[in-house]
Amino acid sequence: MLLKGINYHIYNRFIILKTLGFSLKGISEILNISYSTIIKYNFNYNSRNLFRNKAYLGSKKEPYYKDEMQYSSIPTYNYNELSESEKEFYIDNLKLKN
Repeated sequence: MLLKGINYHIYNRFIILKTLGFSLKGISEILNISYSTIIKYNFNYNSRNLFRNKAYLGSKKEPYYKDEMQYSSIPTYNYNELSESEKEFYIDNLKLKN
């Protein structure tokens, strides 16, 4: 449910412009509404989507690099170096052809 005083039509347009990457100042100029109202819409959007947008598998416990010379390269992995859960995930994705 939206906060009291939020216009659904303008709020939907706000979401579209935010998704397209416009700044809050730019959105206020495009929609021709005050910046403080845009801040209220942004607060409502962020509070509704704070936990919904998080998608992750977990975190890697070991470091990506073993020395400083590797910092400028993209990490590469060997199947034998993966943990058991990472190997299971890799095999499951191969079965699904992802």
